[in-house]
Amino acid sequence: MGRKPLFTWDELTAATGGQWLLPPPDDSAGIACIQDDSRKLLPQSLFMAIVGEITDGHRYVASAVRNGAAAVCLQTPPDGETLTEMRARHCGCLLVGDSLRAFQSLAHAHRCRFKGRMNLLAITGSCGKTSTKECLAAVFSRHFAKADQVLKTEGNFNNHFGVPRTLLGITEATRQMVLEIGTNHPGEIRGLAAVAAPDNALITCIGSSHLEFFGNFEGVAREKGDLLSACPDDATVYLPAKTHASWLLRRKAGRRPVVTFGDGEEADVRGVYLGPCDGGYKVRLVRKATGESCEFVWGIGGAHQAVNAAAAAAVGLDKGVTMAEIAAGLAECTLPGKRMNVVEKDGIHWVNDAYNASPDSMRAGIRWFGDISAAARQLVILGDMRELGAHGNRAHDEILSFAAKSLPHAKLVTVGPLMEAPSRKHGITHVVDVQQLAKIMPSLLSPGTWVYLKASNAIGLHALVETLHAN
Repeated sequence: MGRKPLFTWDELTAATGGQWLLPPPDDSAGIACIQDDSRKLLPQSLFMAIVGEITDGHRYVASAVRNGAAAVCLQTPPDGETLTEMRARHCGCLLVGDSLRAFQSLAHAHRCRFKGRMNLLAITGSCGKTSTKECLAAVFSRHFAKADQVLKTEGNFNNHFGVPRTLLGITEATRQMVLEIGTNHPGEIRGLAAVAAPDNALITCIGSSHLEFFGNFEGVAREKGDLLSACPDDATVYLPAKTHASWLLRRKAGRRPVVTFGDGEEADVRGVYLGPCDGGYKVRLVRKATGESCEFVWGIGGAHQAVNAAAAAAVGLDKGVTMAEIAAGLAECTLPGKRMNVVEKDGIHWVNDAYNASPDSMRAGIRWFGDISAAARQLVILGDMRELGAHGNRAHDEILSFAAKSLPHAKLVTVGPLMEAPSRKHGITHVVDVQQLAKIMPSLLSPGTWVYLKASNAIGLHALVETLHAN
């Protein structure tokens, strides 16, 4: 290994508390990278065999060894055949009590190397996490001179596995990190925040996501607020000016300085949605303390996204980014995946916002769709919102009432078992699944139609456009 290793062999054992079942190779000082996917191994990799919800990484140990892993980290000893191959290939074998915990410990140890040398901003919230993360990354990318100075969470890497993967990507060049942290069970934020050791924290909002596990808004705020408690005592935290259980967030913030964002005049940084303009959507940002303001046009519609832009501006201004840099960065911002994605195919405009759904995000999306398609024939397809528990039936009923009132001329169609009963109540066309939906779609479409898709990811509604055009 020509350059300094990511972890020496001694550092690996110290961080994980593991023991070497087979000694590491003696021709190198340590490992250059850590990987939990045996297909993506690089030279001098440590393969982490992690027991996950869907698969067990121990099933791929032999593959990792054959693919050139310098060492593997396991919580269960390998079988005799794999052990023999390890010896033949001089592959080290580190045994730990819990490989996921070891993975997180290594990520935490790596992150701590950069304390004081970079800023780590952690983001959580009931909805808007990914959009706000992308806004922030765009703002900081405009501010810093080099692309590698800003590191952000990619894709949906915001859980027990994704957070350590992202932290291990910190390099000497990193100056600003934007880390998304998710949760759907009590205690998860506290654990992941301990791994990340954030310098600052931002909470987008407190809404009805995952009420099945948190019970009520206070339960959601208590969980999300644990991210604030993980910050240093003098760290600035960024909070919505108005949200459910805001009193609890303030309590969690303690004496830490608070900067607020929102769409009202009470916010320290305000995002005002000015609607469609010049092929995009215009937003005005206003800084309350100075009266400073700017306007920009970007490709992301909706009043709720203007609030996300205000959240990014609140952090940026606090960190010394100029209003001009913020406006320029946001103007270039795009959202990943199936989030508010508008495409035109054969005269039909598909508004694919079906990456995920909660009552809050569904209301915001319906408002936005009404804004951009007001003069067109509208078809609104709404699917199940998952993880609402006992609140589910009422939430689905209320969202259908909201959709019918907000879009009185739209054709409404629902999909998924949770939508069935409230759809019958409202006299709305309902289908069991996306396969059945695809069969009736030709009868619902005509040139000039605008179609809105929104559902929890598990429903699979995001794939409808590809399914229809593949047939």
